[in-house]
Amino acid sequence: MRVKLIMLGKIRKIIPKSIKDRLRLFKIKLLDNPRKRKLGLHMQHKHKRFLSEIKGKEKVKVLFLVLHKSVWKVDPVFREMLEDPLFEPEILVCPYITYGEVQMLEDMEQAFNYFKNKGYSVTKSLKDDGSWVTLKSIQPDVVFFTNPYKLTMYEYYENAYLNYLSCYVPYYYMATKHAGEDDAQFNSMFLLSVWKVYWAHDYSDKLHKKYAFNYGVNGFSFGYPATENLYQNKKHASFKSWKSQESLMKKVIFSPHHTIEDSSKSLSSFLEYGEYIKELAIRNKDKIQWSFKPHSILKSKLYLNSNWGKDKTDAYYSFWDSQPYTQLDNGEYDDLFLESDAIIHDCSSFIVEYAFTRKPCLYLVNKNNLKGLLNEFGEGVMQTYFKARNVVEIESFIDDFLNDLFQVDSDKRTYFDGYVDKFYRNKLPSQRIVEDIKQSLGVISD
Repeated sequence: MRVKLIMLGKIRKIIPKSIKDRLRLFKIKLLDNPRKRKLGLHMQHKHKRFLSEIKGKEKVKVLFLVLHKSVWKVDPVFREMLEDPLFEPEILVCPYITYGEVQMLEDMEQAFNYFKNKGYSVTKSLKDDGSWVTLKSIQPDVVFFTNPYKLTMYEYYENAYLNYLSCYVPYYYMATKHAGEDDAQFNSMFLLSVWKVYWAHDYSDKLHKKYAFNYGVNGFSFGYPATENLYQNKKHASFKSWKSQESLMKKVIFSPHHTIEDSSKSLSSFLEYGEYIKELAIRNKDKIQWSFKPHSILKSKLYLNSNWGKDKTDAYYSFWDSQPYTQLDNGEYDDLFLESDAIIHDCSSFIVEYAFTRKPCLYLVNKNNLKGLLNEFGEGVMQTYFKARNVVEIESFIDDFLNDLFQVDSDKRTYFDGYVDKFYRNKLPSQRIVEDIKQSLGVISD
């Protein structure tokens, strides 16, 4: 068997890319697509059977499957269910198996402690005796996914979406696009199988209905639960997100993305501006208090970068963590956003999330064409932003910011304000999601 695998590996290396691409398309058309069409129809029938088994129950157990605390974007939904006598929401911390056992155990422990400190009902999937918790032992009625990819064991992925009423809320705002990926993204086995997909905006829902073999009948656009606190300007009274300062310094967030690779999919401009922003912080240390809020994966990627490496990366992170006018933030960020005065970043989801604060925001544009990376929704929200393609434009933003020269341009906020009016003004996204589930269960009428 090992010899055969080695031979297959060698054959794959010598096959020209053009032939590989044709073989891949051949496989998709003749094998994958028929399977997907059949699966979508099959799961619709299964969902009806699952519903018939649940209807009439006094309590509905909802299990939230979580890999990382950083992609926990459904807290308002969980809390809404906690307050509803129909639901019994629980959390199961599942293994993230991509980077080995050591990292897996560390991630699970961090996530478990995070939810335990919130007072939520939470269980680790790995038992003390080394065995794994099964979904059958928990017997959930509904399962919520926080990630759509196969990053965990079969038990907490395929087994879950194939054998339970499953829901999914994307873990980011989906304001960007990547050419040629819409079919794969919106017509996946996962999306064809889950019971309900709750999109953050109409554009994603439209693509789902366009590309999915089930025509996106399981997709709904209800807004994004993760931004409800930002919309409501709701801070946590017992939590202090910024260091105390003697002087009244302005607070600026610098949040770089992790995609430092030289690729058309890259958002990050960190390799170009990372050191410069650090110098900018030093020059304005008496005027600006900085929060360095990097994407959680950026550090590990910088470790592997030939121009950075571990020592340089650790020194850079240590700078932000140690200066009296700086801080390093890796956790929740609602309060950090609400108590800030501006942001400089190149992330995808933050394009929309920070717009809720109505404060000055600067997007760092890397050498890729920003317009080509944003989807229709992202382009609409980006109108609220200032953009910088070089250090001169960054300097101009900082100068205007320090001199209070920014004026709110209501015309540039028309698109975003229309989105907020539709999905937040009369009813919050979490309320819409819970009501939709209850309607499907026959608990409340349409």
